[in-house]
Amino acid sequence: MRTTSKTTQSTKMVSQGQRRHGTAEPQIELGLSKGTSHSLVTAALNKLDAAVELTTPECDRWIVHTASVYDARGYVYLELADVTRAEAERGMAMLKKLVG
Repeated sequence: MRTTSKTTQSTKMVSQGQRRHGTAEPQIELGLSKGTSHSLVTAALNKLDAAVELTTPECDRWIVHTASVYDARGYVYLELADVTRAEAERGMAMLKKLVG
């Protein structure tokens, strides 16, 4: 049996997003090659989600979410528990360290 694999290029960008109510939402935007299947996008988001969960200090109580959007892109973002500036800064610092 012969199999082929497609190398998928990805980009990750950390930014400070905002929730609907204007509160801070640290996030990583994941971009994959155009034409990447939805399954691969979802798998990449889940892998990144797991890395964020495992990196989160026990003292922080935020919730990690993923969102897949069109054009082989998606987001992993933090729903902050206390929604304070200090918590948002800790979240941003952790995501930046994780992404490199």
